[in-house]
Amino acid sequence: MKNILHIISSARGTKSHSYGLSTAILEKLIIANPTAAVIERNLTQEFPPYIDEALAPELYKTPADYDETSHKLLEYSDTIFNEVKNADIIVIGTPMHNFSISAPLKAWIDLLVRVGISYGFDNTGARVGYLKGKKVYLAIASGGKSSTTAEGNDYLESYIRAVFDAYTGITDICTFRVEGTIQNDYNKDDYKKIIKNL
Repeated sequence: MKNILHIISSARGTKSHSYGLSTAILEKLIIANPTAAVIERNLTQEFPPYIDEALAPELYKTPADYDETSHKLLEYSDTIFNEVKNADIIVIGTPMHNFSISAPLKAWIDLLVRVGISYGFDNTGARVGYLKGKKVYLAIASGGKSSTTAEGNDYLESYIRAVFDAYTGITDICTFRVEGTIQNDYNKDDYKKIIKNL
């Protein structure tokens, strides 16, 4: 039985195009894996804590240095880490905000990445991710179109790929997009058509 984690990060809720696309991906995955267990993490209903003066030093401690305060402040981080660790497949829906990911998704990533937990270092000093072997489906919705965006200004997918590779070891990422949602000629996308090759 596979475990699927569905990450929702748009403030527009069920009206969100990224939610519609990620849900279509999830539904297709369930058809292929009817016994799959699904965990949903809606980051806009329970916004991840921002890193503040108290939390920042805890994220840079190794597990051997945790104390009672550490465990209390890292409770949310522990929860989302375990959700990712236990997942075989991760579906992430995000709108594009100013060429990058949504604020709650960034906060979620900041609390997922922890030395000694999501990554460490080998005997040569090279960074090694501890969450290898997982499949990620990235569902992106943007008001503009990549064809009209200045080259090099789309940091969303490249950021996700870079941070997951460097700090979790996850490299198997498949991206689907809904584009041009604020343009006058936009017609509602057929999500099933977009993911036909999934």
